[in-house]
Amino acid sequence: MTGSQAALLELRGVTTGYGDVPVVRSASMAFEKRLVTSVIGSNGAGKSTAIKAAAGLLRVWSGQVLVSGADVTREAPHLRLSRGVAFVPQGRIVLPEMTVRENLELGAHILGGDRQRIEETIERLVRLFPVLGGRMRQLAGTMSGGEQQMLAIARSLMTGPSILILDEPSLGLSPKYVDIVFEKLRELSGTGLTVVMVEQKASRALSFSDRGYVMHTGQVVYSGEAEALLANDNVRRLFLGEVPEEIRLMVEGEVADA
Repeated sequence: MTGSQAALLELRGVTTGYGDVPVVRSASMAFEKRLVTSVIGSNGAGKSTAIKAAAGLLRVWSGQVLVSGADVTREAPHLRLSRGVAFVPQGRIVLPEMTVRENLELGAHILGGDRQRIEETIERLVRLFPVLGGRMRQLAGTMSGGEQQMLAIARSLMTGPSILILDEPSLGLSPKYVDIVFEKLRELSGTGLTVVMVEQKASRALSFSDRGYVMHTGQVVYSGEAEALLANDNVRRLFLGEVPEEIRLMVEGEVADA
């Protein structure tokens, strides 16, 4: 990282959880402009909890959350949205009985009644997600999973955020749509957007990312350039699902002997 002053979104020693059970413990992360950063780790590591705290969806017990250097630790989610922090929840959440256009317009509530700006934003997003262009009158619930995910991302972009946080954007998608979604996120970062995503598909996510954080039992245990994390033996073995060489050789030997 080039320094916390370069970070648009920052967690400093954040501890939080549910009820009286801590899930994230003293976690520090910094997310910089124009970069895609993945937060990876095993189930229950605290990844989603950490980014929900960043978006204001969970109360921070101790530590700080900063947006462009301003302390927003006690601010509500809608106030963080006005600061440019958008959140895409897990599960392709769209309003299925509403059309694609209605879903997008709902995401533009922060724009008030500025119809020209809303139409300009929809046109820009259709260029980014061409599949939505011919579906404006289609009910969102009749779209494929991958198309719904693109709509969910596009809806969050209607507010013109500077920071986009996504919780498991590849969940339930086919390999084709996983690549499409990741490629679109890379494209968005090229426009200046800061992209933060929690992912179970760790290797794939890191391959599309600039930086990464690895969490384990609520703490950040590794961080750095995505390429370096992919090359780290411990990260590959413990968090990327790579089978240790000695086990692979043993299994291959057993198959050969069969």
